[in-house]
Amino acid sequence: MPVGPAALGGSMRIEFRLGLILAVCFVFGLLIAGYISYTLEFRQARSEVNEKSRVLLEMGLAMRNYTSSQVAPLVKALGYDEFHPQMVPSYGAQTTLGILREKFPDYRYREASLNPTNIDDRANDWEVTLLQNFQDDAELKEQSGEVGEGAERRFYLARPLRMPSEACLQCHSTPEVAPASMVAKYGNNGFGWKMGDVIGMQLIEVPVAGPNRQAAKSLAVTLGALTCVFVLSLAIFLLLLRRYVTHPLETITRQTIETSLGAEWQGAEPRVRMNGQFYDLEQSISRLRTSLNEALRLFPDLGGRKNDR
Repeated sequence: MPVGPAALGGSMRIEFRLGLILAVCFVFGLLIAGYISYTLEFRQARSEVNEKSRVLLEMGLAMRNYTSSQVAPLVKALGYDEFHPQMVPSYGAQTTLGILREKFPDYRYREASLNPTNIDDRANDWEVTLLQNFQDDAELKEQSGEVGEGAERRFYLARPLRMPSEACLQCHSTPEVAPASMVAKYGNNGFGWKMGDVIGMQLIEVPVAGPNRQAAKSLAVTLGALTCVFVLSLAIFLLLLRRYVTHPLETITRQTIETSLGAEWQGAEPRVRMNGQFYDLEQSISRLRTSLNEALRLFPDLGGRKNDR
């Protein structure tokens, strides 16, 4: 009696079940790996944005120090009594980083104030809140966060600017003692400052969309690579499983079924080459078949009874 694949019907189910189990385990592992990768990638993106903000802020501070320590004294030493905006630290920092912004328009450096000399530096609504926080808390050295929505969302970093020395009050105490050319240029703005006051703040704005896109791309590459490795590994695993496990098992099962049904074994050798435990099992079945056939030959009545049933 021939035994077809439908009668064996278990080998493919074993492969399918093992493949399904591995797929479920992979999806679970992929979710964990994706969450960890997402956390690390976006944390790295935030760290990158923060680092860029600090670099630009330090550049602005360096330009302020350069202007106040070298440019302003040089102008005074040359005997120029007239006011020149190039002597002002804020002007030097914002002008220099404004030139830099021509090549990197997404990065913004600004010095905002509640009472600026140049009205272009007047704080807007949300900047007013930051300045008030600096005024209310003398120990507050820095504020950061995000502002805007969607693609316009930006990371900001702000530090306070306090009245540093008595020399600065010459231009910012009252209009009467300030250089006439400054008053003529900017009007009665930026006066009434006192020592220790928060006269303004340095503010850096850096876009977060670019780093976030890069983080999302890195995450997609990571998950895609893991998926490709899994699919390839699963395909190789199922092929090897079919070759060395389910195919030999199918052969042994067919022989066992043929023996149980009393069918004649058409060959002394197995249909696939077997090793290890499958070989031992196949040899045991062969010996059992031989013993059963010998018993039926010696006791033909047993064969008749079996056929009757």
